[in-house]
Amino acid sequence: MKKRILLSLVSFFMMTAMWASLIDAYQVYLTAGANGKTNGTSELTLNLKNKNAINSWVCTLVLPEGFTYVAESMTATGGRYAEGVAPVFAETVNADGTVTLSCELPEGTTYTGTDGAIATIQVQIAATVEPADYTVGLKNIKTIEADGTIHSKDANEYVWTVEKGEDASIKGDVNGDTTVDIADGVSVLNAMAGAEATGNPDVNGDGVVDIADFVSVLNIMAGAE
Repeated sequence: MKKRILLSLVSFFMMTAMWASLIDAYQVYLTAGANGKTNGTSELTLNLKNKNAINSWVCTLVLPEGFTYVAESMTATGGRYAEGVAPVFAETVNADGTVTLSCELPEGTTYTGTDGAIATIQVQIAATVEPADYTVGLKNIKTIEADGTIHSKDANEYVWTVEKGEDASIKGDVNGDTTVDIADGVSVLNAMAGAEATGNPDVNGDGVVDIADFVSVLNIMAGAE
């Protein structure tokens, strides 16, 4: 009796290990070639790991507060595309702020190899983000073989070190999106009303946030400052 129970337990753990190994054999995961920088865009790399040939994949990008995916920034990279094969990327911004990313190769083609980089994406990191380690992740990961076989993995996480950007402040960039436009003028008006600003709303540096700062934003937009 004890022997049968022991054999059953051994069999259970072996099956569990095999299942975990199978899940890990098919996944999309994140890496970064460099640390992230505040108040600017930084790059993350999407990697694909697969046992059998994969034709397409889909996953959902999850970013911390203050991190924003740069629209249409997904670009093919790495040596996993056969010559002449052009991947078709797609993205959908979801109501909860996550971004669903996907790629499909032309019919009859698959990724070469079994592991490595497949694309890069750009992420805007706000000036208000404190330099530290942040967890960025992917969830709802699905890799699809050419015959339609789907392999699923719940999530992957990557710890990304973020440093202070060299240009921590752009004059007039009150909302912290690295550009100076009318939205920054609106941010000045909001700051006058008591709202918090991502950048410095005291654009003219006189120690007071008032209509003169709004005018300074307009002048910067016009190239006068």
